[in-house]
Amino acid sequence: MKGGMDLILKNPSVLKIDSDALAKIESRLPEIKRARNSAGRKNTQTTSQLMTLNIAGDSPYRHLRQILAQIERKREALQASYFKLKKDDIRLKKLRSKTDELSEVQAQEIESRMESSRIYIDGALKEIGIFQDAYEEIRDSHNIPEKWDEKDSEKAEIRHHIKMGFRNSYQEMMSTGMIGRGSAEYLEQFGVHPQSARKYLHDYIVQNESMMEKGKEPTIEHFHRFLDSMADKFQESHKLCMKRIGLKTLVREEWCYRETV
Repeated sequence: MKGGMDLILKNPSVLKIDSDALAKIESRLPEIKRARNSAGRKNTQTTSQLMTLNIAGDSPYRHLRQILAQIERKREALQASYFKLKKDDIRLKKLRSKTDELSEVQAQEIESRMESSRIYIDGALKEIGIFQDAYEEIRDSHNIPEKWDEKDSEKAEIRHHIKMGFRNSYQEMMSTGMIGRGSAEYLEQFGVHPQSARKYLHDYIVQNESMMEKGKEPTIEHFHRFLDSMADKFQESHKLCMKRIGLKTLVREEWCYRETV
């Protein structure tokens, strides 16, 4: 099966490029085709796992949910690509049964499209495999049961939001010297007084600067421990907001998805 580029190179009469340049391009095509299989997916494994998952936050349940969302998007795209490929295959067979020139050109066009589709289908399947491996590793690392459900995920949300609120606020403190209005409101929704948050963040920044003046540098683990300490300190503070609103229950288990036994 020849792709569109192969067909163009085999029909130089439609081109204005000189034969030496054409031969140079053609000689390099095998390596380009080989390398293209390494770029059949949108993101590298590094980007998918260290950037996509970090965006989801600190909670391992958040990471699992993000992975599930990524896999579902890939699955839907694969399903659409599969049926498109099947339809193209049927069209190709019909065109191949004909002998006129237009049918031959249309058949070549479909063949070229199918070749490209197979590369990206292969890449999408590999990306699903990467996320499946990551899912199992995260679940195992955090001792999350295989049959975890929505209730388990909900119970981890408070700590996630507190850490995200402090992370956002820290970034703002580093860039502007103050907590932005949006981050202050975010923290307040989970029972953290914005001025208390600013004091803890200020002290943490001063502590880091003192370390660096002594020739030591805080690692990202140092920052993660700070976020964990803030989650430990304020993990019950949301109850004050619930009381003000008039809520008695936050996670209503009867409305959570539970796998039936």
